[in-house]
This record gives sequence, C-alpha cells and structure tokens, in this order.
Amino acid sequence: MKKNIVCTLFISASIFAGSFNSLASASILTDYQVSKPDNGIKAMFENEDYQEIVDKYAGMPRNLSAEELSYIAQSYYRLDDAENASKYAVLAIQKDSKSGRALFVKGVIDGARGDYSQAEANLQKAISLSSKESDYHTALGDIYFAQDDYAKALICLQKAINCPNPSEKAYYMIGAVYANQDDMANALEAFYEAKKRVVKDKELYVTVLYNIAKLEFDNKNYKHASNAYQELTEYFPDDYYSFEKLVECCNALELYSKANEYKQTLYAAYKEGRLQPTSIFDMFCMDHFSVGENEISAYERYEEPTCRPLVKNIFYVADKNGSIKSSIYLEFVPTNEVGGAGTYKFIEVKGEERYTFNTIYDGNVTYSTLQSGVKDIVEGKAEAILYKE
Repeated sequence: MKKNIVCTLFISASIFAGSFNSLASASILTDYQVSKPDNGIKAMFENEDYQEIVDKYAGMPRNLSAEELSYIAQSYYRLDDAENASKYAVLAIQKDSKSGRALFVKGVIDGARGDYSQAEANLQKAISLSSKESDYHTALGDIYFAQDDYAKALICLQKAINCPNPSEKAYYMIGAVYANQDDMANALEAFYEAKKRVVKDKELYVTVLYNIAKLEFDNKNYKHASNAYQELTEYFPDDYYSFEKLVECCNALELYSKANEYKQTLYAAYKEGRLQPTSIFDMFCMDHFSVGENEISAYERYEEPTCRPLVKNIFYVADKNGSIKSSIYLEFVPTNEVGGAGTYKFIEVKGEERYTFNTIYDGNVTYSTLQSGVKDIVEGKAEAILYKE
C-alpha cells in the first residue's frame, strides 16, 4: 500500500475524520426524516459542543428524530467513543431506514472501524436516497481510497464536486488520488484547484498548501514552493520545518540575503529551546545542488564558534544512486592569538581517509563562496592533502 503522500504525511487525522469535518455543512432532505431536525442539536454540533450534546440528548433516544440521533452518533465519535457512536447510528437507521443522513453517518463510522464492505453498502444506500449530497459521494470515495481502489475513488470524488454545494474535501482528495497513483502533474493541478475551493476548513486548507509546497519543491520549482511555505508560516509561525524549506528555496534561487533572514528564525528558536523535540534541533538543511552526477546536500549547525574546534557546515556528496561518496566538513579552527577570530577550512572524509585543503576562510565567508569551494573539491579542482596523524 503506497499512500505515499496523503495518508502518512499530509492528513493530520484519519481519512474518515475529514468526512466528519464536512458533515456540519451538509444540507439534508427532510422528506426522509421522522420529524423536523432539532436545529439546536445541529447548531451545537457545528459549534463542536459534543459532550454537551451527549449529556443533554443521549438519554432520550425515543423522543429524537433519525437526524438528531445521527448527530449524537457523530458526537460520540468525536469523543472517541466508537461503540456508542455505532449504537446511535444504528438507532438512527432504526428510527428511519430511509434517512440518507443516518445511513451516511453509519457508513462513515463503519469505515473508520475498518468495516469497508458495510461502510460501502450504507453509503451507497445513502446516495440512492440523496444523490445530490456531495459529502456522501466524498465519504464513499474515502472508502475506496482506503482500499487503494483509486479508479472508483476518483469516480466518486468527481461526482462529489459536481453536486450542489460541493464538498471542499473532495477537491483535496482528487489530488490525493492522483498523488497515490504517482501522477504528480495532475495531483499538483488538483491541489491548486483545491486551494481555490477550500474556504471554510482551515485545517484542510493548510494541508493543501503543504502538498503544493512539497510537490513544487520536489519538482525544483523553488519560487512556487517558497510561496506555499511562506503562507504556511503565516498560519503557523512555529512551523520550523517550513522555515527550513524556505532557507533551501532561497539558496536554490540564489536569494542569499533572504535565506539568511529565515535562518535567523531557526537560530532564535534554537536559542530558546523550541527545536529540542524536532529533527532539526542540532542542524538544518540549507541547500541541495548538483555537481556533475553528484548530488550535494548542505547542512548548517547552530553551534557558534568559541575557543575550541567545531564543525559548522556539512556537505554530503551522493552519487546518482543516492549512496554517500564522501562528507565535506567546514571546520572552525580557533586562533592562538588573544582576541583572534579564528578561521574556517574544509575537511573531506572518504571512507577511512581524511583530506585537508589549503584554502582558508574568515568568519565573514558567504554561503555562495562555500558552495563554490565545495564544487571545486567535488570536481577535483582543489588540491586534496591526505591527512596523517
């Protein structure tokens, strides 16, 4: 099972949680209900007052309509009580077997529990009763997506966006389907369409943004990627992974001053201890570039030079197969002079051998100069001196 983009990285909750997110805006045909829906329950659900709904209404199932019972089922689900969620969904269907909404909610709960065949059956019944409900088609698409049946998922999602009041999530999931089929061109196009369509669900909107940013970055469209990552940081000022990507994008675009501005955000977070739980707590990636058939990944460490030697930058040199051929370190060497600033020099490690180079840099060396130095080393233009103990 691939799920190479959407399920493992970009959906913050389960597939089916997204369906619940869209339920609040679903308009239900009252022909299928026992009684007129209690707008109080619906309003409370839209306000995320799940516990209050359960406390107030769960004890009176006989007095409630199928739709009202379906809201109780959803509330239990949001409270991580799958057993009662399923129980009240069943009660809703027993109250009115032709309630499209009750069948829809039961189908979503079945899917979340992994009972895909029952979920599919209930959602198909819901669609047969209320074929213009976009959320119903979207939820059925989710079921097929979860089973890697992307062709059927895409059919359902296309139907969803052609319904009145189309589901915002359906636009996103179309991109997800293409992505999991490795059709990145259509995936990116779909995510851009989703970006225009997603208005109400801010969590979904930033998920769309992240997909766009990653795909543009992977395609080396660094300008478009940086626009998406910049917008992500506006939503989440502590999204330090996006700041790391902004540094990479700017260096790739040779916008070195701008890259330095984003680096300062990372350095400030490091000094305040906010990076400790992350994978970038010690260093961050600042660039990727090619030298012939070699791919170079550049990293910078936060530690500042003091009175002892330290490694400030690391450049990993990989061959076309992705295997690391060598590592090039920029090492700080303190001076013996009182008040001296110290210098920097490159060291290359290949297997068990270690090489030094004659070029020395001062503390004001720019990244573009370092990049040129690394290219000279990889191309064999810089004289490598075998280090001996």
